[in-house]
Amino acid sequence: MKVKSIIFSLFIFLLVYCNSTKSKVVEKDSKHVHLEEFNVEFEKKIYEVTPGVYSAVGYGIANSILLVGNDGLIIIDTLDELKASKQVLEDFRKISSMPIKAIIYTHSHPDHIFGSGSFVTDGSPEVYAHESLLPTVQKLASETTPIIGTRSARMFGNYLEKNDLVNVGIGPYQGYNTDTKLDFVPPTKTFSDTLDIEVSGIKLKLIHAPGETDDQIYIYHPGKNILFVGDNFYKAFPNLYTIRGTWFRSLKHWYESLDIIRNIKPDHLVPSHGKPISGKSTIYEIITDYRDAVQFVHDQSLRGINAGYHPDDLVELIQLPEHLLKSPYLKEVYGKVSWSVRSAFNGNLGWFSGDSAELQPLERKVYADLIVDLAGGKENLIKYTKSKLQKKDYQTVLTLSGYLIRHDPKLKDVVSLRIEALEKLGSLESNANAKHYYLTEALELRNQFVAKIKVRPSPELLKRYPVKVILSSFVTNLDPKLSANTDEKVGFIFFDTKESYTIHLRRGVAEVIPGLLTETNLVVELNSQDWKEMLTRLKSPVTTLLKFRFKKGNLLSFTQFLKKFSPKEQILTLQIPTSQ
Repeated sequence: MKVKSIIFSLFIFLLVYCNSTKSKVVEKDSKHVHLEEFNVEFEKKIYEVTPGVYSAVGYGIANSILLVGNDGLIIIDTLDELKASKQVLEDFRKISSMPIKAIIYTHSHPDHIFGSGSFVTDGSPEVYAHESLLPTVQKLASETTPIIGTRSARMFGNYLEKNDLVNVGIGPYQGYNTDTKLDFVPPTKTFSDTLDIEVSGIKLKLIHAPGETDDQIYIYHPGKNILFVGDNFYKAFPNLYTIRGTWFRSLKHWYESLDIIRNIKPDHLVPSHGKPISGKSTIYEIITDYRDAVQFVHDQSLRGINAGYHPDDLVELIQLPEHLLKSPYLKEVYGKVSWSVRSAFNGNLGWFSGDSAELQPLERKVYADLIVDLAGGKENLIKYTKSKLQKKDYQTVLTLSGYLIRHDPKLKDVVSLRIEALEKLGSLESNANAKHYYLTEALELRNQFVAKIKVRPSPELLKRYPVKVILSSFVTNLDPKLSANTDEKVGFIFFDTKESYTIHLRRGVAEVIPGLLTETNLVVELNSQDWKEMLTRLKSPVTTLLKFRFKKGNLLSFTQFLKKFSPKEQILTLQIPTSQ
């Protein structure tokens, strides 16, 4: 028994040492910043940058910007939903009643484009954006909408009580709910590298500047030496990776785009989050520190990667230099250095860490069982986990509770331990995204639900999405078991858009083929809007299907075809997934 006790103690020491993220969430140092300190950045107010240039801050998570021309207005970014954008437009109208001649999107994120419908009610302004913006919006709205919606709801704290929401790091709040209405007006004019335009006497230069997104642009106003920089800069360590999920954000492209700002040397810098900044030398110094922080993480990550370091080791080793840690513009209230390092590793080398044990790792359940077995049984591990909770080592409790719950989901007292650890971590966290994620997962476990973005697309918004995008999303929901022995071709004729497609369903794969193949088992004629609204549950499938016409086959066979497509139910973080 003595030997077993020594082995158990040694195992626990190694487990905590190897899995620890230092548990320094509790040990706040002198550089710790409180989210409350940033509320002043998001006071609801329209700032006059210079005469004729205004930035509306605090109306939503992002800003909307107004440029007043000779006989018309330019809007840069349109907020995230129609209620907020209508309010900002009403306040802009107190400045000028001239018609809106142009809208410019800095990039494709929802908080910058989905309020655009409010700004086109009085006419048809030109809408400018980078050429990759529209395909990006369509891809985001089709392929990973469910999971990014869930992770966004956690990250932005959509389900939390008001007293748990201080701000979201780069804005006051992100308030999507069941009453939210969105609209997106697609670009009418796009460009690749740069584009010079003149609208209502205002000359602007649009500059491609990939960073937070690949479609990011700057808008330079040479007449007033003002630069509008979208989301490549805001008063927080940048989200070089976002925990809601994203494609790889190139750190090198980001700091190179920040160098564009330094080369232009603007007198005024207007970000799409937070207050504008004025003063050429002040802006230069701030941006130099900002780009140096990004390059530091990029270069030191590569330095460690090339030395063969594991991403977990890199996270421990890479810390910003002291002078950058002191910058008020680099506090980790939105992005984190550790997340950025992991993203740099994955973006450059992919998922494999280089450790052979991770080539074909143990299944998560098997690994959890192994941990419990090494601990001498679940009773021992539960006891130890409780002792760590008493010592306020909340990260260790979070880690060990995960093993225990995966080992035995019926351990209700362990779920309680996990909830308490999550709530404590959330209450102590100064990063808004991490804070909200911890607290929301605790809420999900307590009330047994999966957080989701509640807003649904409007019929008007659905009209703007091509049929091909909708079909591409539809086929990702194919059930491989129900279609394992199927080989059939189903033709779709969308009479309103004069498009046709064939879905070839063969043994677990659904291929979308443009055009109508001759050897089809079933051909359906339908309105594309009915199809879109049925798939998004804006219309009842029962009544909508009755409107479809069949040139070949019938409603019954088409219904059987549709039954093979169904999204998997979203699960809680620690819920054991079902088989295919």
